[in-house]
Amino acid sequence: MNKNSDPSQENSSEQEIATLRIMPEERYLSAIVDVVSDIAQASGINKKETTNLDKVLIEIFENIVKYGFQGDTCKPIEVAILKRLHTLVIALQDKGLPFDYENLEHGEDERFKSYLSKGYADQVHFYTLGNQGNRTEIVKSLPATDIRDEMDISEHHNHLKIEPVGPDAEIKIDIFEHSKVHELVRLVYKCYGYTYANEFMYYPEQIEARLHADVMSSCGAYSSDGELIGHLALIFSKPGAKVGESGEAVVDPRYRGHGIFPKMKIYLTEHAASKGVVGVYGEAVTVHPYSQKGSLELGSSETGFLLGYSPGTVSFENISTQEKPRRQSIALMFTPILKSKAVKVYVPEIYQDMIETIYGRIGFEREYISENNNSKYSKKGNGHMTVSIRSDHNQGIITVSKFGKSTLEEVRFHLKQLCLQRIDCIYVDLPLNNKGAGYLASRLRELGFFFGYVIPEFSDSDVLRLQYLNNVEISKEDIKTASPFGEELLNTIFKDRNEVST
Repeated sequence: MNKNSDPSQENSSEQEIATLRIMPEERYLSAIVDVVSDIAQASGINKKETTNLDKVLIEIFENIVKYGFQGDTCKPIEVAILKRLHTLVIALQDKGLPFDYENLEHGEDERFKSYLSKGYADQVHFYTLGNQGNRTEIVKSLPATDIRDEMDISEHHNHLKIEPVGPDAEIKIDIFEHSKVHELVRLVYKCYGYTYANEFMYYPEQIEARLHADVMSSCGAYSSDGELIGHLALIFSKPGAKVGESGEAVVDPRYRGHGIFPKMKIYLTEHAASKGVVGVYGEAVTVHPYSQKGSLELGSSETGFLLGYSPGTVSFENISTQEKPRRQSIALMFTPILKSKAVKVYVPEIYQDMIETIYGRIGFEREYISENNNSKYSKKGNGHMTVSIRSDHNQGIITVSKFGKSTLEEVRFHLKQLCLQRIDCIYVDLPLNNKGAGYLASRLRELGFFFGYVIPEFSDSDVLRLQYLNNVEISKEDIKTASPFGEELLNTIFKDRNEVST
């Protein structure tokens, strides 16, 4: 999954390299491009990728000047160049005109164009910041060692043929030793070859950056001679977050059947509790029920399903040999760790019973305030939202952090643009602790969005994710559940999808 916080918040994973303030005139553009190019190349990005990065920067700057300022050269644009984790970020923040959605709809304002899908940047984020203006971030991964270039695929195939160890093998679970990062990426390759879903797990520098920034906390399983034979991590949206995402699980096939995964999950959950984390969520595949069953046995409960979440090309070694040309779905599993403070949540009336059941199953108390599309909605000023694209899964994520008078129109516009970009799955994340969340969710159903999941305490609020499928073929027969409630929840989501599609 792609999660974003307000860029104005202090982020310990960032290092500022340079900041420029420049007037919004195209004659100054070449000077900015030169600075960015020099810093990009000094950071190790090669000349060809730097040239492509320049193209994205030029197009964004020209569109900001043309459509955001319309000849007004009195308000400068701030250009910041940052190192964030193991990426280079070029951020442009301006206080130009707010978006004119009528002109956008008619193609007269082209601040959003096709550079999103050209692959010249790894990610592009758009932030609307109300009175603080607009911010666009261009994100480019820095060069890193790809373990796949160092190892031969025969090492993967041969490793799978090694005889399993005996049942009396001594196994120790402990905090992951940072010095073993290179051993971890080799383990990922030996177990999965080219098929591991999370790309960054092949790059030691990217793992190290997350560990040092405290947005990733890991434990490892070790054999009696200290060899790394398993790994599990919690990923946080920011340092100090109250919930973490469980993932990056790897277990050496020689040790399968030794209960390593549940042992790691129990260990990591207890470690998280000692740090004040109230809950852990994770994605469980649905091509089989085993991952879900394992989570349920450890105290998790389903809080939703995302249909067609990942490309059908993702394979699961030794789990399913059947080809899956269709996109694959995931179950969202949540494990409560500590008691959550009771708060108000503004829920859409149509989902209230389902949401109350979800909270009841995880044991979190909430005060429910029901809203629908006829509820009184009066917001002044502009809202705050982020639009991001996760290219590896062909997903678009619209994250709303503050509601404004035009939030619905903004989401409507971004939905249209993402559909034109042929993005398969489009999500909207709404903060349930903010009045109007239930109203907006009800109105978004009119655009074709339907229920996805709930994550309590995510990014300073409980979050409701709605999902939209852009001409994606989904078959319920492809999705396996592991509990009666999971089956009921999945049926409800399919019913909701059918209702908004008619």
